[in-house]
Amino acid sequence: MPSETQHRTGSGALLGATAAYAWWATGLRPFTAPALAAVLLGGLAVMAFGARRLRMRPVVPAPRHPGRWAILGAAVGVWELASFLQHPRSEHPTLSSLANLLFESHPVRAVALLAWLAGAAFLAHRTRLTHSPLVPAPLLVTWLWLGWHLFVRASYR
Repeated sequence: MPSETQHRTGSGALLGATAAYAWWATGLRPFTAPALAAVLLGGLAVMAFGARRLRMRPVVPAPRHPGRWAILGAAVGVWELASFLQHPRSEHPTLSSLANLLFESHPVRAVALLAWLAGAAFLAHRTRLTHSPLVPAPLLVTWLWLGWHLFVRASYR
């Protein structure tokens, strides 16, 4: 069984490797196959890690009213669609146009991707704990879509 020091060293190395990956992936040109592969494969890899290997106690209690989250998600989706259909874009910004402003610098994009990867591992771990086959797939696919939308489709550069 690994000691506490070995566990910390391994965790630090994993975090460093993931941070380097985030830096590399956010340096790829948007709207390209390499950017798509880097974001989606990275997201799937950390989801697999989170579901199988992440050992943490649930910090946040499971939501008692998942319908509220569905309503929130639907509201964001309606806002995104309405903003996309209205013009000029400067008066009706979409999620991606707001993200483009925020993610103009490479360090900010890398930190955001690192946070997105951590969120993917956490969500995969949490959905595994629900023991419900209906919860994980839509939630994790939505998370991958968010990563694609923010880090592959972005028009910064």
